[in-house]
Amino acid sequence: MTAENPGRSRRTLVGIDAAITACHHIAIRDDVGARSTRFSVEPTLAGLRTLTDKLSGYDDIDATVEPTSMTWLPLTIAVENAGDTMHMAGARHCARLRGAIVGKSKSDVIDAEVLTRASEVFDLTPLTLPTPAQLALRRSMIRRAGAVIDANRSWRRLMSLAR
Repeated sequence: MTAENPGRSRRTLVGIDAAITACHHIAIRDDVGARSTRFSVEPTLAGLRTLTDKLSGYDDIDATVEPTSMTWLPLTIAVENAGDTMHMAGARHCARLRGAIVGKSKSDVIDAEVLTRASEVFDLTPLTLPTPAQLALRRSMIRRAGAVIDANRSWRRLMSLAR
């Protein structure tokens, strides 16, 4: 609830550009776009705690992240620990949106800013965290696919040597 409008809670849009080894870049803007904040956090437990602490100070957050490897998982937990909702936007959609807003430039800060606007353009549904069993199944399927590719590659080498 805001002081100016006690009956209306203000929506805050958050864009998170997830990184695997570099810093996560976060852009925060309120519903009317008047206030914009940018910061970055390390991809560590301390960085995720910092993210949760900073997001706890805002009302009604809609956070959006791109599916960068599995980095969205701890970020989603950090956002949910702050009592907020995480959404995932497809990488292709974000690339098109980035192209429409800022041309072909790409940087982590631009990506975070673009993700704050994703909910205005796309119909995003809240992200549901997978269960540990689902994560284990996903990991095993990825490993199996890699093993099949390696076995096929070895088979083709043997066949080419046999000729």
